[in-house]
Amino acid sequence: MNQVVPDCVVRADFVQVRCGVGCSPADGDRNACERQVDHALASAPASKPSAACLGSSMSPLRVSLDRMKRLALLTSTALLFAACGGDSNATPTATPPVATSAPTATPPAGATPAATATAAGDLPVCLQAQRYASDGDIAVTGATGGALERGQVLDVRWNAHAGCERVVIDLGMEDGSAAAAPGTVSASVLRDLGVVRVRLPDVESVDPDATERMTGGELASAAYVVRSRDGGLYVDLHLGGPAEVAVTTLADPARVVVDLRPGGSAIPAPAASAVRVVMLTPRPGAATYPLTVTGYARTFEANVVARLVQGGDVVVEDHTTATAWTDAWGEFSITFAEGPAGAVEVQAGEYSARDGAWEGTAVAVELR
Repeated sequence: MNQVVPDCVVRADFVQVRCGVGCSPADGDRNACERQVDHALASAPASKPSAACLGSSMSPLRVSLDRMKRLALLTSTALLFAACGGDSNATPTATPPVATSAPTATPPAGATPAATATAAGDLPVCLQAQRYASDGDIAVTGATGGALERGQVLDVRWNAHAGCERVVIDLGMEDGSAAAAPGTVSASVLRDLGVVRVRLPDVESVDPDATERMTGGELASAAYVVRSRDGGLYVDLHLGGPAEVAVTTLADPARVVVDLRPGGSAIPAPAASAVRVVMLTPRPGAATYPLTVTGYARTFEANVVARLVQGGDVVVEDHTTATAWTDAWGEFSITFAEGPAGAVEVQAGEYSARDGAWEGTAVAVELR
């Protein structure tokens, strides 16, 4: 339940300190950020927002219910009124609110758009884009210009909203600091694969904790950061259902925002995957020779093996080297010019370096 006093709103799941400016634990140490909010709530002068929680890199802070309970114990109702310019001796009923609703929050420049409905038709942010694509190239909108040298994928974040889903790719520098500009970004919907591919040619590395995300979303089910054959990186978002896609770039800090809404034609069955390999092609069903097995892997020393198995026997196999394995997922491609006809299981993976056992994934096809 909201309590409204002049220029100040406190509720159970969100803190706004005058003008709607807060601190985000994603921008730094969570405890330090929370201390800043504590200080701002307790001592922000009436004439201007507290400097403790203002800054171009800060965004609104979501606080857990437990956190708010602790704030409530530390900060009395009288102190809240004092921080918001009210009479420190007044009680909540002594001074009526000056507004019937909470003040409109104005996020700092460059902040990630709020994940809530807005006045623009009361649509969630991931439904407000103007250029959605269902197949082929996506017209990337937003921030343009600005080089990104020795860039890094810092994180890949996902969230679901009413009627849509949003994926945010956070970009930064090699040392882990935020980048000002996203650099060159292009994107396309590979509908025959059920994949949205976001290409980041100016990005050279990825944070070890951000190489993959299993979101489980109805529209975006998984994300992989892959090193291409030309050395650049791209992010593949695997679709969980038919979707239309819009891509926007943001600066200060640099981000790529991918919005998905239901729509478009049917997509194929999900790509077969295992712990260290994803097989993009072939997909289950009819197939012909030459048969190309493609995907990405993080197999030991980037060694990838593809096999054609019939009746439980390996009829033919081949191997190749993926483009990466320690720092990112690496592309691979193996082509079989000929092989067995009829029902065949196509396998991709590796022989275990520990005991030689087969480890990988498989797809059932009918070869002619």
